[in-house]
Amino acid sequence: MTLPIASGTYEIDKSHSQLGFSVTHLDISIVKGTFDVFTGSLIVGDTLTATAVSIDAEMASINTGNESRDHHLQGDTFFDVANHPQMKFKSLSISESGDGYELTGELTIKEITDTVTLTGAYNGSAVFPLDGSIHHGFSMSGIISRGAFDVSYGESMVTDEVKLTLEIQFIAPGSE
Repeated sequence: MTLPIASGTYEIDKSHSQLGFSVTHLDISIVKGTFDVFTGSLIVGDTLTATAVSIDAEMASINTGNESRDHHLQGDTFFDVANHPQMKFKSLSISESGDGYELTGELTIKEITDTVTLTGAYNGSAVFPLDGSIHHGFSMSGIISRGAFDVSYGESMVTDEVKLTLEIQFIAPGSE
């Protein structure tokens, strides 16, 4: 099986994409956030085996809607952004899963790499009316352990499980 899009290198449309996360705080509410500065690409090959995704996010761009909390998360008890400025994801495999896809890759946070799996769907394509470019949309999500990346401060208050959500549009090559 392949993706229903032509071979080529597709860049992320940063204006219409979001890298999100959520955690449970005090076992009573969900706190959500995003990483607002990121780059990435989708390289579509002739098969899923020949297809790859990579995404790099600037850790200092974390945004939970609370500036004080964001600074705390950037500090050395959480992400230590001064010494570990980027989070990186590089796919290892993409496979068909039910009516969607399973994306397995290496996620690196604080120079620690762990294998993670995200599941999701190809949402289709559309022509962006402002410039005529062709956009392809994907929704992916999965659960990671923050402790696996040495981000374990405050485990009595914030769950170890972090839900990652990616709502991404890739722009077809040559249509920008």
